[in-house]
Amino acid sequence: MTIRGADRANPVLLIVGGTQVDGPGAILSLYVQTFQPWERDFTVVQWDPRGAGKTFVAAGKTIGPDLTIDRLVQDGVELSEYLRDRLGKRKIVLLGVNFGSTLSVKMIMARPALFSAYVAAGQIANPRTERERFGYQRLMRLATAANDEASLADLKLAGADVSREPRKPARIAAFQRAFVKCRPPVPANPMQEALSAPHWTMDDLLAAQAAGAQNERALGQAWGESFAYASLGPRLLVPVFVIQGEEATSSPAPLAKVWLHGLKAPQKVFVTIPGAGNHALETHTAEFLVLLDRYVRPVAVAK
Repeated sequence: MTIRGADRANPVLLIVGGTQVDGPGAILSLYVQTFQPWERDFTVVQWDPRGAGKTFVAAGKTIGPDLTIDRLVQDGVELSEYLRDRLGKRKIVLLGVNFGSTLSVKMIMARPALFSAYVAAGQIANPRTERERFGYQRLMRLATAANDEASLADLKLAGADVSREPRKPARIAAFQRAFVKCRPPVPANPMQEALSAPHWTMDDLLAAQAAGAQNERALGQAWGESFAYASLGPRLLVPVFVIQGEEATSSPAPLAKVWLHGLKAPQKVFVTIPGAGNHALETHTAEFLVLLDRYVRPVAVAK
């Protein structure tokens, strides 16, 4: 865990999850420079959960049998209590990205009194197959509009359910060829920034990457098709702000909008960042901060 900020009077923002992949094990704590501008208006807390990042390294680069969604939710609640006490805040803001959106919603459902607001920066509310179909249909529309016969052939080979088991390398490669042509913006030099992160070594970075694969084996099925996404509602007792990349595919904005529409909450805001994709937090950091200051900070300060 890292705690960084310019003014202790600012609201505390706890970031849960990451954008490297849409599944467990992704972290954003490496990108200190990216989030440094946020430290003017928020005390930014980055958390490497059990089995991920530096926590994975500290645990001997192994994942134990206690790595479950329920355990991670409990860890997140305990961390929130600690932050509230250490930083002298009655409530904190929670920001969830992809897998972290699942943990964040469940943390709020478990202990709503700890949180002043929830920011969904990559809200996932549908099984992987549904999100993949959405991404596939998006690519089909773009390839058709561009009269891109090569991409259309690749998409026909890949099919709309490219990740179904058993996975076939030829189908995955075909989908990737089409996807890369229409991919929304990605971070320019993520490894360069990661290498400059304080207290991180190359061995730590390699271990953090390896943690992703282990997390997928430990939690992928529990969070994949078998996860009850309907459990992420129908009510949250805090204001909810969905701020996502308009072109995101791992957490499609239209699907998140449907989730928000069916949710009961004291306040609800849905806004997308044009041109941004899965990595909106990293590629459109300034725009995201403007939206946080406009919508979230007034609520957090009031609480």
